[in-house]
Amino acid sequence: MTDPATKAPNPDADEHRPPDLAENSPTELVETDDGELVERLSGGTATMLLVWLIGVGAGSALLAAWLFAAFVLDQHLGLGALFSGFGLYVGLFGAAGPTVLWLAGRAQNHSLGWFAWTAARMGLLMIAIVMAVAIIGILVLGGGLGSGAPLLAGLLLAITLVLSMIWALATWAADRYIARARIEGQ
Repeated sequence: MTDPATKAPNPDADEHRPPDLAENSPTELVETDDGELVERLSGGTATMLLVWLIGVGAGSALLAAWLFAAFVLDQHLGLGALFSGFGLYVGLFGAAGPTVLWLAGRAQNHSLGWFAWTAARMGLLMIAIVMAVAIIGILVLGGGLGSGAPLLAGLLLAITLVLSMIWALATWAADRYIARARIEGQ
């Protein structure tokens, strides 16, 4: 590494240099503009991680919405709903959970319990925002909340907690896999 001020080799930097990574490591060392080496996910690992987290999040949210509609609302959603605005927004809602959870806890050696607790808090905040917008929309349009609204809200909260545990497990598993592959690659 070089000293950015003098452009001369900096011998002190070698003692703080991270170890060289194996060729098949899920991470790579990249030099920043100021000459510092940082470790980041390789392009292939980052792509596969993003596909995994988005797929788990969007798929689980779409499945939960489909089951909720079938069993609670007695509506059968078909492919039209899946490829409509409804499917897009439910998929985005679901995909946001694991990806934000990954950003919150990546590479910090958190336990599954930490991921579960953080995912539950994130999921409950997300569904609270959705329910608040729905309630405001109903009230603005002149509607009212029926006697089943608290039961429906409780069911949505329970479904969200189940989804958040799926997100936590998927994110924790990805984090552990990358950490293990990085150690085994050295």
